[in-house]
Amino acid sequence: MNKIKLFPHQQRALDSTKDFNRVAYYLDMGLGKTFVGAEKMMQLDSKTNLIVCQKSKIDDWIQHLKTYYSITICNLADKKGYATFFTLLSHGYPVIGVINYDLVFRRSELLTLEDFTLMLDESSQIQNETTKRSKFILKMKPKNVILLSGTPTAGKYENLWSQVHLLGWKISKDLYWKHYIETEWVEEDGGFFRKEVVGYKNVDRLKMKLAQHG
Repeated sequence: MNKIKLFPHQQRALDSTKDFNRVAYYLDMGLGKTFVGAEKMMQLDSKTNLIVCQKSKIDDWIQHLKTYYSITICNLADKKGYATFFTLLSHGYPVIGVINYDLVFRRSELLTLEDFTLMLDESSQIQNETTKRSKFILKMKPKNVILLSGTPTAGKYENLWSQVHLLGWKISKDLYWKHYIETEWVEEDGGFFRKEVVGYKNVDRLKMKLAQHG
């Protein structure tokens, strides 16, 4: 285990969210979201922890956690690791499970987790709340939430609602769109109409609400 020395911007991110148990760190690529997210997870000090990431990042997360922290880490994409995770939980041991987005919704037992910390690496992966992965994650009942992304919406605020929901801002999707998204109806061939996003409104208020929710 190695001692972590954070950069000033990473420490500022942690200091500014020290009183929050649901946080989003939207840091550009190369600014060390992994360090900030992992350190926040340790500060929250839950016995049960779940990291959801892209499949290609599972080994990176496991290696990072093993390098810097003294806690058991299980690869939940592996059947043996998945079984070990729940065995450790049943005995009250602190543990971190790491799983990928394309597999998480196929592991229904994860919905039974309670009082746990949920971390989503590249949280923009749930920006479409109608996908199986998003529906599953939004059904979970974490005590703490950590969202990590360099491109949380790709400039499209309409894609932020599901992440806002996880942060604890219980605004309905309809009300969110009414307050912050400008739309108009566009006629297509055949006389059909579709709603198209043409801009945004109350953006300063949206940013203020996000700050209030971590």
